[in-house]
Amino acid sequence: MTESYLDMMEESLREKITVLEDIVKENETQKEILESTTEFDEERFDEAISRKGELIRRVENLNDGFESLYERVKRELEDNKDKYREKIAVFQNLIREITGLSNSIEAGEKRNRALAKNYFSSSKGQINQNRKSSQAALDYYLTMNKSKITPPQFYDTKN
Repeated sequence: MTESYLDMMEESLREKITVLEDIVKENETQKEILESTTEFDEERFDEAISRKGELIRRVENLNDGFESLYERVKRELEDNKDKYREKIAVFQNLIREITGLSNSIEAGEKRNRALAKNYFSSSKGQINQNRKSSQAALDYYLTMNKSKITPPQFYDTKN
């Protein structure tokens, strides 16, 4: 029974690695969108965020499943470390890989957060500039309509 739990735990860790690799890919997609020199693709960006949210939920479910299985075999593993030495070594290697991927994801998130902040602050600046230009044009229009320009009073009517 313990062997099947250990196999399921290993499969859970391997699946988590796959999902974390997919999250890294989504981070790269977001980076490409944010660094794009062409027009910002809001739909593609939203899709990437949505996919990443689903992947994060899968990671959380895998974590919960792993913890549940670990609680069932914890005592057996502690009491028979020599018997399960190879399996424990496999788990340790998988967990190291997961930790590396998690660090990579965290770094990617920080990078993307900074890119998004820069993009949105520059967009906000452009919006403010456009708003000021529009306001100046409106003020000019209103001023010109109110001024009731009278034609020059002194002009030469001789031909």
